[in-house]
Amino acid sequence: MASPVLSFRVEEVLVEQLDQLALATDRDRQYHLKRALARYVESESWHVKAIAEGMADVEAGRVTDLETVKAKWVKRAAHRTD
Repeated sequence: MASPVLSFRVEEVLVEQLDQLALATDRDRQYHLKRALARYVESESWHVKAIAEGMADVEAGRVTDLETVKAKWVKRAAHRTD
């Protein structure tokens, strides 16, 4: 099965930098773009997972009221100024 094709526009300076990187590493654009996209998706996926976990906590009633959170941070800030 053939891989899907993605197409998008970028600034010319970015293409020039990508081409310089490809030349310096003896790799093609596709190699670097696939690697960069995989790293980006991996690093950003934590956010979606964290939101889902937070929503599950809310639905299960595992929450902390705002006043408790505020008190914790006020106490922490007071210790930092001592």
